[in-house]
Amino acid sequence: MQVVIVTPGGEKFAGEAASVRAPGRAGELGLLPGHRDMIAALRVGICEITPPNHGEPVAILVDEGYVQVSGGERVIVVTEKAELKNDVDVEAARADFEQARGDLRGATDATHSETWQVRKHALDLAETRLRVAGAL
Repeated sequence: MQVVIVTPGGEKFAGEAASVRAPGRAGELGLLPGHRDMIAALRVGICEITPPNHGEPVAILVDEGYVQVSGGERVIVVTEKAELKNDVDVEAARADFEQARGDLRGATDATHSETWQVRKHALDLAETRLRVAGAL
């Protein structure tokens, strides 16, 4: 199946896949050729694309967004941010992770407040960036 990942900055990935795993808001999504048409909301996480030859999967950080499957053969991911392993500056990602973790620990707001949610989102992005880079 054809997979495309796009951000406001442009296309980050386009290629064929045997399968796609995506971080849905309601849980992990497993997409195979012939999957029914659907649209689902995404959370911060790793989108894993397995090539047609079933070789090494490509791990891509995705921010919040949406995934659409059409015709059972086309998957489109629309997200605010997408990063492949080679896009990640590991030292900067570690610094971002430590900063975000400290900010969240220092938060005195209720866990459902907007401020807390923004800090948690920053921590989730930083942690996922390190996971994509293989540094966590």
